Amino acid sequence: MTNKSMIDKSMIRDGLHELDTKFSRRAFFHTFMKGAGLVAAYDQYGPKLFGADFFLDNENATLPYRVYSAIGNIVIPVDDDPGWATFEPDITNFGVDVFVRQILLGGNYLAFVGFLSTMAALNQLPLTANYGFPFLTMTTAAQNKYFSDILTGKFENDGYGDVAGFASGLSLLSTKATFFSNFPDHLAYPGAEFQVRKPKAVKTGWDIMGLRGPVGPDEETALRAKFYNSVEIPGVDPTNQYI
Repeated sequence: MTNKSMIDKSMIRDGLHELDTKFSRRAFFHTFMKGAGLVAAYDQYGPKLFGADFFLDNENATLPYRVYSAIGNIVIPVDDDPGWATFEPDITNFGVDVFVRQILLGGNYLAFVGFLSTMAALNQLPLTANYGFPFLTMTTAAQNKYFSDILTGKFENDGYGDVAGFASGLSLLSTKATFFSNFPDHLAYPGAEFQVRKPKAVKTGWDIMGLRGPVGPDEETALRAKFYNSVEIPGVDPTNQYI
């Protein structure tokens, strides 16, 4: 987990602004998650919604992670197959500290502070909106209903609707991406050229989806042979990062 001692409540507003700015530059995310109201919601509700002291209290230092973990359990519950809880606590730490912070936010620390703040806001929102108890104190059924209500726009016309929509959208996207990246076997062995899937009794996201792979040495050799001397299509720029 991130070093909470480096975060103080004065950074939360700046972090929310940076988070919104970060995603406003990326058309896909801006369409999926609109965060224009993040700073406005902070200015209106401040500590009442964002819990400005949660980073400073040792007891509550893990609050954003616990909220994210609960969302993971909603998005990918354990049923006949393994789910988010099967791989705890490592999957939550990876989802927050690696997938969100490094992959989605590009290591932008201030934007990451903003993200953690939105997790705290999701926990407090039910009280602020006279909806119910804080998210983490709800029953599993109530948590599911609350998260579903957010995703279907129940809070859309309220002053904190953007916060709820942004936080839930980012959490939904990142928990699914983390789980179905074949966690915890998503990386190659250190120093290995190819990712080797470790045999195990517990299914991972790839097993559940019925995916093959990853590409191994034999398949790579076959693919190279198949496309050897392939004709390059005129006009295609192989250095273009979007193709």
